[in-house]
Amino acid sequence: MERRKFRDVLALAGAVIALMFASSTTTTAAVDARGATAAGCGYSDARPTLRRGATGADVKEAQCLLNLTMEPGHYPSLVVDGDFGGGTESRVAQFQSCAGLGKDGIVGPNTWAALADWSARGAYCEPPRPAGYAVDGVDTSVYQHPGGAPIDWNGLRAEGVEFATVKATRGLNVTDPYLATDLEGARRAGLAVAPYHFYTAATAPTGPAQADRFITAVRATGYTGHRPGDLPPVLDLERMDDGTGRCPVYGSVADVTAWLNKVETAFGRKPVIYAQKSFLDDCMGSTTAFAGYGLQLADYRRSITQPPLPAGSASWLMWQYTESALFDAIKAPVNADVFNGTRAALDALANR
Repeated sequence: MERRKFRDVLALAGAVIALMFASSTTTTAAVDARGATAAGCGYSDARPTLRRGATGADVKEAQCLLNLTMEPGHYPSLVVDGDFGGGTESRVAQFQSCAGLGKDGIVGPNTWAALADWSARGAYCEPPRPAGYAVDGVDTSVYQHPGGAPIDWNGLRAEGVEFATVKATRGLNVTDPYLATDLEGARRAGLAVAPYHFYTAATAPTGPAQADRFITAVRATGYTGHRPGDLPPVLDLERMDDGTGRCPVYGSVADVTAWLNKVETAFGRKPVIYAQKSFLDDCMGSTTAFAGYGLQLADYRRSITQPPLPAGSASWLMWQYTESALFDAIKAPVNADVFNGTRAALDALANR
């Protein structure tokens, strides 16, 4: 099914849900094609700041508007129960991310205004793609398989996606359960594809041991780094994923370099580094040690036309511009990228 037609089907489903909500309220404002009204859903028009733990009609209003603005094919509808729990908080953060707002999970004035705007226009929240870049990609992991749903890699290719980075391993003890199927599925569909490792450093330096785990896992899938379609391996450098936003406790330039060197020796290809500039500045002391590596830079701001470069680097390969892209072939939101170059340049990087 064409992507636009599928969106129309989802919009119709959203309209039915929205009209059910609208019919249970007393609002007198005119209802549009998806059930949004000038007064919102009709549970409340007070618009106070809401956060986890709040209850009541104002929470119901926010939950209803979230259901109207988030595409039901990728975001299961919230129960409109007036209880601002973890599920509502997570959905608020998802909406804020795709609407280009500060991502704090709190419904404040800017979030209320964005919810009203999106719902009144009958539009699903989906971030715009940066202009000026011809080649699209995605980053996938277990989170793109809700309920075990597979990724339709052929369908994704038909939607214009040309490369993918697929999660392989994390730290010392996690291998993504979809590594083998996604890496091979992407290759068979004609995408250029790279496996990536999420670096952790919660204990004493373990870069070489993490590299060993990654090498073993991706070799088991048949990845060599030199087959047609193989992109270089990727090292994912991020803040701790425990909710604190701290730098990895034992992370260091030396430990990261040890991972990079071991993986380059194993596959004969210089890895790509995934990071935010702020991470390299704050957690790696604005080092220039990684200036010779290809970069996959994450920056979700809509006010920029390309991501800022870390110290010493002259260019970037991939820009992850959102974590909220929607594709019919993936049943969950996904991180999306653009490639800084032509299709021919991507092919050269992927041994084609």
